[in-house]
Amino acid sequence: MSENTADFKYLVCFVLCLTFSVAAVAQTSLSAELMAEKIASAEGSEKVEAIIDYVAQHFHFHTAESLTYGQVGLSLLADNPNDDQSARLLSHLARAHISKRELNQAKKLAERANILAVQSRIEANQILAKLVSADIATRQQNVDIAEADLVTAMQLATNTGHDRYLARARQLSGVLNIRLMRFDDALADFLHSLNLYRKLQDNYRASSIHQSLASLYRRMNLYEKVLFHQNKAIQIATELNDERKLAIYYSNMGTYFEEIDDFPNAIDMHLKSLAYKEALGYSMGMIHTYNRLGSVYRLAEDYSNAESSLMEALNLKQATNRFDTNISTYLDLGRLYIDTGELKKAEAYLNKSLPLYLGSPWEDRIAEIYQAFAQLSLQRGATLQAIDEYLRAIEIATEHQRDALVMQYQRELAQVYEQAGQPVQAVHYLNAYLSYQNEWENRNNQYRLSALSVEFDVEEKEREIAELVQENRIKDLQIEKQAFQKGVVLIALVLVFGTVFFLYFWYSKNKQLKIEQLALKQVSSVKERLSLALWGSGDELWDWDLAAGVITRDNQQSNLQLPAAEIGSDLSVIKGSVHPEDYPELEQAFNKHLEGETEFYEVSYRVKTTQGNWLWVLDRGKVTTRHESGTAVRACGTIKDISALKRTEVALAELNKSLEERVEERTERLKQSRDELANTLDTLTRTQSTLVEAQKMASLGRLVSGVSHELNTPLGTTVTACSVLTQALYGFKDKLAQSKLTLSDTQAFIDVSESSAQLIESNTTRAAQLVKRFKQASAHEYTSNQDRVELKAFLDAFVGCHVSKSVSFNVDCPASVSVRFNKQALERVLEDLLMNTIQHGFDSSHGDVWITLSYDEAQVKLSFKDAGKGIADDTLAHIFEPFHTTTRHQGNVGLGLYMVFNLVTFVLNGEIKCISAPDKGCLFEMVFPADRA
Repeated sequence: MSENTADFKYLVCFVLCLTFSVAAVAQTSLSAELMAEKIASAEGSEKVEAIIDYVAQHFHFHTAESLTYGQVGLSLLADNPNDDQSARLLSHLARAHISKRELNQAKKLAERANILAVQSRIEANQILAKLVSADIATRQQNVDIAEADLVTAMQLATNTGHDRYLARARQLSGVLNIRLMRFDDALADFLHSLNLYRKLQDNYRASSIHQSLASLYRRMNLYEKVLFHQNKAIQIATELNDERKLAIYYSNMGTYFEEIDDFPNAIDMHLKSLAYKEALGYSMGMIHTYNRLGSVYRLAEDYSNAESSLMEALNLKQATNRFDTNISTYLDLGRLYIDTGELKKAEAYLNKSLPLYLGSPWEDRIAEIYQAFAQLSLQRGATLQAIDEYLRAIEIATEHQRDALVMQYQRELAQVYEQAGQPVQAVHYLNAYLSYQNEWENRNNQYRLSALSVEFDVEEKEREIAELVQENRIKDLQIEKQAFQKGVVLIALVLVFGTVFFLYFWYSKNKQLKIEQLALKQVSSVKERLSLALWGSGDELWDWDLAAGVITRDNQQSNLQLPAAEIGSDLSVIKGSVHPEDYPELEQAFNKHLEGETEFYEVSYRVKTTQGNWLWVLDRGKVTTRHESGTAVRACGTIKDISALKRTEVALAELNKSLEERVEERTERLKQSRDELANTLDTLTRTQSTLVEAQKMASLGRLVSGVSHELNTPLGTTVTACSVLTQALYGFKDKLAQSKLTLSDTQAFIDVSESSAQLIESNTTRAAQLVKRFKQASAHEYTSNQDRVELKAFLDAFVGCHVSKSVSFNVDCPASVSVRFNKQALERVLEDLLMNTIQHGFDSSHGDVWITLSYDEAQVKLSFKDAGKGIADDTLAHIFEPFHTTTRHQGNVGLGLYMVFNLVTFVLNGEIKCISAPDKGCLFEMVFPADRA
């Protein structure tokens, strides 16, 4: 039975991501559409809160929409900062980026969320931020950071009695322990989390814990418990009518049935999952299910349905522009066509599958690809090639701890050796298989015993906790009894103090009356000063009691026809006094302020005077009192004469008009110039396209010329030697048949045969070496192995292996910097650059080389410089093209720098450029990504 370890690792994280919600439980959550409508109708802080709720609940299945709404929320918070809302929103946005596997962006948001959570002084926000950080660190395999964040989150949740967060922290701790192969600790974490969710009556998340337990027991090879917990998860999701969870749980159950060879049930589960995913419009999940269906149908030998399912997955992938876990389609198609005997199709799909896994988180599945290639080679009768591919598959499976695959491949390789007539090797791999199988069974038995022990310990702790809770309840009842007795005493004391308080109140009331009389005198004085201030500024102060419909005007301008006294509560009473063009703006601003949409209103409009003219005024007002329902009760404001200011504005408008006319003239001239430049740009663009195509054709010509030239010479010589040998052989046979053969004829034939054989052997060897060199120029020949490399030691080792009298090395590299990248590829790059420098750079017998290596911002930067004769400009443009060389007469092929370009670009995923000039040396600069080891 083959266990897909990589799929399991990411399945656990995916399920945890779905259940890791801070908002309300899923049973009561609103749909995405209703929550979007709520966001659209809300304003200010309420809008931000609605956005946080949306992102918290829909960050996985509506990731793009969640990120878009999140940016809107961050913009609103930038204008009105709120540490509480910012911390929560950033945490949930980080989870959305986790869903897209954009872990670097998620990490940056989580770091900001942690800072703001501390500033908000809300412990729930701090726990949430720590849990998100721990999730990211777990996925990035930063074990120390993940464990530290989880310890902090658990301590805060325990201190605050936040069982829901404590349960989630336990759940995430279980995932981390699975990664560290600490299955006992993971099982204890999941069981504690399940008990907490049961205590909280949170069936939604309890179902996710059952799913996690099923995945864990799968790792422990305890399939009876796997099926039990997966069935529990499906049962709870069915009761909750949660289509999203059912889509996932049925898919996982199908995988489990497939692994125990129950293909009918596996197909049934996957079809149920597919129906839910189609109803949800979940394209990525549909791709995964079609892949699994194709695999199960193939194992059940239903090849027609297998092919249609995999082709459906392929069509969906082409319509979905996102790199995801469902990259196994090509591998499954390759296996299918091997089973059906369509070997050319099988080989094509397997070759397409290999580069998708190189450098991916699922690189361990390359072992399965090589096993498929081995099966393909066996069908073609290439037994030795099949053995090499099996050995490569076993090597990769062993490196990634895929024990089940190692056992399977060892057993199959033993059979291949037996069929090939190599019994010693067959016995060796059969013994290795039996040894692995014995260790496998012992480990599974140990897992079974440890699981029983952990389950018993967790149950014992839960019983102890229940007993402590019962004891606390008894103590609470005793405390309540004592509190009642104390209450009787307190009532008596209250009666005594009540009498004393009444006497004190009577005294204070008299004193308060005297204070109020003094305050009235002060108010009268303030009103007098206000009147003088209004007279000095020329402003009119109005005070409108909207409930009584009465308006009071102080320092009223006598020449304005504005009503006073009882005017009601409707602004339309002054409509006749305001210019008809200005009244709509006044009405809109006033009503919006009354509804609470603005803090105040400010409007300029014209008012009719007693002489029948129009006078410009500036009206500023604000509601000073509102009812509990929010209705405006009282408003105050000022009216200022701004007629002089308006006359100035008119004068400025006339000036602007003349300036605009001049600007329009200038704009027209600029437009004409722009059109001329656009025509010129189109001409240049077409010319550039023509030059690019010409350059491509020239490069292709050089490639064809290089291949034909390099292979034509040894092959032509071989053909000539064969022709000479054939003619000598015919002459020898004729003389032998005619009995005219002499000793000298025999010696001549032998000499011709020896020389022809030597020519054929040397030239065919030369052709084979050239073909091998051509294959090495392909980046696909390199497996993407991420090695831990200490940069200084790496350079010192390279220089030590290439010390010679012809080259002096000057190395600059920081010490104690360790990163991960493809060490084999970089070694080959340095060797080819050094060989290029020795062959082409130095005219003399000695030269200097400078190598500088540094690491900054997750990137390795490498420069390789020599003090040679440099490269001419016409040659510099072609140095990375295949078969381009200036020393072909010396036997050089022209593939060295082409291989360097391929390795840096496609294996190291970086960039390379060359800077050179005649007699000024040559500098190669490279940069490629690498993670800290």
